[in-house]
Amino acid sequence: MRSLPPLALLALLLTGCASTGSTDLARAEADPWEKSNRRVFAFNKGLDRWVVKPVTSGYRAVTPKPVRTAVSNAYGNYGEPANFLNSVLQGKFAQAFRTLDRFLLNSTLGVAGAMDVATDLGRPREAEDFGQTLARWGVKSGPYVVLPLFGPSTLRDGIMTPVDFFVDPADFARNAWLSPGWDVRIGMAGGRIINFRNTLIETGADKLLADSLDDYTLAKSAYLQRRRLQLFDGQLPAEEDPFAEPAEETPPPEPPKAEPPKP
Repeated sequence: MRSLPPLALLALLLTGCASTGSTDLARAEADPWEKSNRRVFAFNKGLDRWVVKPVTSGYRAVTPKPVRTAVSNAYGNYGEPANFLNSVLQGKFAQAFRTLDRFLLNSTLGVAGAMDVATDLGRPREAEDFGQTLARWGVKSGPYVVLPLFGPSTLRDGIMTPVDFFVDPADFARNAWLSPGWDVRIGMAGGRIINFRNTLIETGADKLLADSLDDYTLAKSAYLQRRRLQLFDGQLPAEEDPFAEPAEETPPPEPPKAEPPKP
């Protein structure tokens, strides 16, 4: 009997425990580490003010918007193998094949991912990360934590952040002919940070934080809301969705009418 590939075998073993998952963020919302989190948040603001934002502003100044869009698309396409792997590990096999289809479309018709033709063809991006995979296996979120440089997270997701940034499945495909070292990986990670910072500027999130009276609380709330949506695959249950229409109450059945006594 032919043995299963290790990845397929692991996926089959984990599918059972991936059926329930852990979507509870109550521990993170309580923010028991708020005091230390605010210190790291202040450090990140200083780092952003003096390093990350000036570098991003320089990048924006010398790079036309169509080129920035192409770079953003290429980084998104580069992350599709990780999306595929995490989909498989979570038992989302249909989604995994949609992600593979998207990757092949953008890598060919989209010229190595510079153009996002897959979305136009009905294959939008379905992002998954290793933190979501742990949640699918039932690992609790743990407290809210602000990571140096990387920003808002939870203990569960923060532990997996280095994996998301530096252990990319795309590297295994390239090793056979490029053999990238850590300098290449760090350079790619740095580029992702600049690209993400550029996205914050273009979406207006940068100005929203700047105008907030308590940007720490706003950043935490925005992160946890977005994370909850990701954990539910974009479909919040009615009790979790503040915009869901209230269910119509079914009136109780009328009691049967008593028949008049027969003469």
